[in-house]
Amino acid sequence: MEKSKVVVCDHIHEAGLDLLKADESINMVFAADIDKTELLDVIADADVAITRSSTDVDAKFIAAAKNMKAIVRAGVGVDNVDIEGCSKEGIIVMNVPTANTIAAVELTMAHMLSCMRMFPYSHDHLKNQRIWKREKWYGHEMKGKKLGIIGFGNIGSRVGIRAKAFEMDIVAYDPYIHG
Repeated sequence: MEKSKVVVCDHIHEAGLDLLKADESINMVFAADIDKTELLDVIADADVAITRSSTDVDAKFIAAAKNMKAIVRAGVGVDNVDIEGCSKEGIIVMNVPTANTIAAVELTMAHMLSCMRMFPYSHDHLKNQRIWKREKWYGHEMKGKKLGIIGFGNIGSRVGIRAKAFEMDIVAYDPYIHG
């Protein structure tokens, strides 16, 4: 059985690379640190390309990829992929719609807590001025505050769930959700 050539065009998590290396049906080529001209040579006979945001899957990329069957976008957005061009050549484009959802939700909550409890300011005050005046840095509780969420999809809805655990009042707007 002939191995499928999978070119990893951008840096992805080591666990993902390990999975590709372990699959005996795949010849994995790591090409994240080469320039575009070299990449076009590498993908010429590739079956699959795995990208993130750094690689533009444009007309040149598609033309060079004579054997390409699929472009896998290791992330949510596909704005760096010429979907129409891929479709014309019969190349399937895939993404991972929930790839960074939890990370984005947790970071959002961390930033909210940081702002409300004034972490950056108190940290800077203590570190640079070597003075701790607690009364300046009491901050605010999230309980009872109103949180407006614009966009209530994968990320926004999960932020709402976590904010509810802080006993916040939630209002949300999403033009794609009706009801």
